[in-house]
Amino acid sequence: FVVALNKHTGEPRWQVLRDEVTSWATPIVVKHDGKFQVIISGTKRVRGYDLTTGDLIWECGGLSANIVASPVAADGMVYTGSSYNKRILLAIRLDGAKKDITGSDQVVWSRTRGTPYVPSPLLYGDALYFLAHYQGILSRVTAKTGEDRPGALRLPGIRNVYASPVGAAGRVYVTDRDGTTIVINHSDEPQILALNRLNDEFSASGALVDRELFLRGHQNLYCIVEE
Repeated sequence: FVVALNKHTGEPRWQVLRDEVTSWATPIVVKHDGKFQVIISGTKRVRGYDLTTGDLIWECGGLSANIVASPVAADGMVYTGSSYNKRILLAIRLDGAKKDITGSDQVVWSRTRGTPYVPSPLLYGDALYFLAHYQGILSRVTAKTGEDRPGALRLPGIRNVYASPVGAAGRVYVTDRDGTTIVINHSDEPQILALNRLNDEFSASGALVDRELFLRGHQNLYCIVEE
């Protein structure tokens, strides 16, 4: 089920049953056409619920089992993907999305290669970044069309990645489980700017606050800042 709680009192505002097995994806809240909706990726469907009532607005099938990556959204579009036992990435237009939109024109584009499993995609400006499964291959495409710009990039020194890529100040940061962070510039022709290493293991996504990058390792919490 999915439940919405009053954050001040903890009292349930609504609760809706879901025909789903275990999902690891975090729900996101999106404002569209003046109303807020909760979007949740699951094994059987990605769904949009009315934030006020919990009513189901739309749903779309096609993802794999064992969803981990959370959806991202901007400019009336939602992007969600998986690659556990099926590689798929869907770009869904919210305008006009009602009931079951599986296979309809609401799915603006999709792809079946290089799709994410554990790390969530990064929506940065008009570009969408996503890792292949949880390996060191990063794709950069135009978010609205899915067109490669320039497509897949192999990240040297990066292996297994659980943390989602993050972006700020014209840069994209990818941290792998062995403590290596690669920094590339946010452009149509990405270039490697730096490769940094910490003696720790990392599964959590980085957090960006002002000019500081926070990384939570298995042993320590790190704050990276340019002096």
